[in-house]
Amino acid sequence: MQNNFRVARGAMLAMCFVCMGAQADSGTSLLSPAYQTQLENWLGEGQLSLNNIYTKAAGDTSLDFHKASDGQGRTFSVMEASNSSGQTWLVGGYNPQSWSSTDGVHVTMDDSSRTAFLFNLTSGIMLPQLKQYFNGDGIGKDQTYNSADFGPTFGYGHDLYVPRDLTNGGSSLLYTYNYLGQPSTGVSLLDGSIWKGYDVTYGALQVFSISAVPEPATYGMLLLGLVSLAGLRCFGRRVAIGDASVRG
Repeated sequence: MQNNFRVARGAMLAMCFVCMGAQADSGTSLLSPAYQTQLENWLGEGQLSLNNIYTKAAGDTSLDFHKASDGQGRTFSVMEASNSSGQTWLVGGYNPQSWSSTDGVHVTMDDSSRTAFLFNLTSGIMLPQLKQYFNGDGIGKDQTYNSADFGPTFGYGHDLYVPRDLTNGGSSLLYTYNYLGQPSTGVSLLDGSIWKGYDVTYGALQVFSISAVPEPATYGMLLLGLVSLAGLRCFGRRVAIGDASVRG
C-alpha cells in the first residue's frame, strides 16, 4: 500500500510540474498575487485558476489575440495602458463569454447576463456592466465588441478599445460600464479625464482563461483514484506472474 501511495504521489507531482511548466512558458504574468486576489474578490467566486492563454509579442495584431483567445470561454484581459501624458495604469476587463473574431457586438438584454466588468487595478476600481433602469433599457447591453480588426474591446463606443495593432490609437469612453450605476459622461477608465480622442497606448497585454480551483475533497478523490489504479495494475502484474509460474 505504501508503494502504491508513492506511485500516486509521484503522479500528482508530475501533473503539478506540467501545470507549472505551462505557466512559466507563457512569460512573466502581469497579475501579481495581490492583483489576482483583487480580481477574485470582484468576481466573487472564491479562489480561481487563471491560465495565461495569450501574451502580446512584438509585431502581434488583433488576429494573434483572436487566434489564442477565441472560443476559450470566459477570460480576464489585462493590459498596460498609457494616456497622452505618458502615465500608465494596469487596466482590463472580465468577459463572461468567449471572444470571437466574427460575432460583432455581444448583446445582453437580461440583467442576469450583464455580468462583465472593467477594472483599473492600479487605482483599485471596478466598473460593472450597467443593469436596466426599466424593462428593455439597453444602455448596458453591449457587453463586448468582437471583430478580427479589434483586440479585447468592451462596451458601446467603446468603454475600452484596443486597436488592430494592439498598441497605438486605443481609447476609453465609459458608457456601458460605470461603478456609479448610471451612464457616465464619457470619461476614461485610465484617469477619469474627459475623452479627447484615440490617445491611449498599450504596452504589455495578456489574456487569462478562468476556472475554479478544485475543492480539497476533489484532490482526495483524484488521489484515491490514482491509488486504486496503481493497485489494480499491481494486482494484474501478480496474477500474470502467478499464471506464468503455473504454466512453468
